[in-house]
Amino acid sequence: MAYDLPGLINSSVDVFTWVNSVTDNWFFPLILIAVWLITLIKMLFNPSNSASKCFSASSFVVMILSVFARVMNFVSTGIMTVFIIMTAVGALWMHMENEGS
Repeated sequence: MAYDLPGLINSSVDVFTWVNSVTDNWFFPLILIAVWLITLIKMLFNPSNSASKCFSASSFVVMILSVFARVMNFVSTGIMTVFIIMTAVGALWMHMENEGS
């Protein structure tokens, strides 16, 4: 499938805007999900980490990235909100796990 060239590109933001438009705004949400999965799996391989800590940390990292992506208008507010909610759920999960210890 061939796409038109992006035209006048002055910055990397223009390149990413073009890539995101070519993929029907799926590029950055999928990148954020991939980063979340990679950090979650990497942290789960450490035996001293619990699942709640891994989930919370992964969600927090991607939440920060999604806020930056939202400021640059690469993702929608809904995608950013999902990662904010996941961070809050992870924090509650981690708190409840620590209360039981």
